[in-house]
Parts: sequence; structure tokens; C-alpha cells
Amino acid sequence: MTEALRIRTTVAKEAVDLTDRLEVLIRKAKLQEGLSVLFVTHTTAALTAGEIREGTEQDLLQVVEKMIPRIQFQHAHNPAHAWSHMASSILGPSLTVPISGGKLVLGTWQSVMLVELDGPRERTVHVTLMSA
Repeated sequence: MTEALRIRTTVAKEAVDLTDRLEVLIRKAKLQEGLSVLFVTHTTAALTAGEIREGTEQDLLQVVEKMIPRIQFQHAHNPAHAWSHMASSILGPSLTVPISGGKLVLGTWQSVMLVELDGPRERTVHVTLMSA
């Protein structure tokens, strides 16, 4: 089963928690054991798992921004957002999370996050649920 989640981001850089939306898809599919495979089809957004509480997602965004040095980017159509292409490549466009007992297998503080690096925009995350 593959579904497309459409997420409208609201600012230039943000982390959007997708965990609840994914849990709804898992319940809808009545999947008890398997994998959730996610892929974002944009070059200036990424997927990761991490904490979204007490400002930790803001810390992540600051760290990602500082990872990319200020160089003279060769990105032809808009060098101003070239860093967001680099950051999304480093973080990655995909994430795989196991499913057990009908729920995502995540740590206590982990959430599945879409990381917006050049918003606001509408993003599409393709979710494939596979049974074990």
C-alpha cells in the first residue's frame, strides 16, 4: 500500500511531526507487523527521526544550517537556497521505520519528521507500508 501525504509548511525552515499521520495510515491499513518506508520528492526537504519537544527541532535546524559552509555556490537558478539542496542531501530524502503491534517502532522521544529547508511550500511524502 502506498499513500501520498501532502504537507503544507508555513515558514522557511521547520520540522513537521508526521508521526500521528503515519499512525493513522497504519491503522487504516490494519498492518500489525512490517515496515513503513517514506520518501520525500523534493530536493530542499528531508526526512529524519528525532525529538520534537522543548526546542530540540529548532536546535536541529540550527545545526543543519551551520553544517553547510558559506561558499560561492554554483547553483544556477537561485544560489541563495543552494545550501538547502546540500542540507537535504546530507539529511536524506528517505526513512524506514519498523512497525510492530500496529504501531511505529520509535524510541520514547522519537518522532518522524519532515525537515523543511526552503519553505513555505507544499511537500509530498510518499509512504509505502509493507507487511512482514
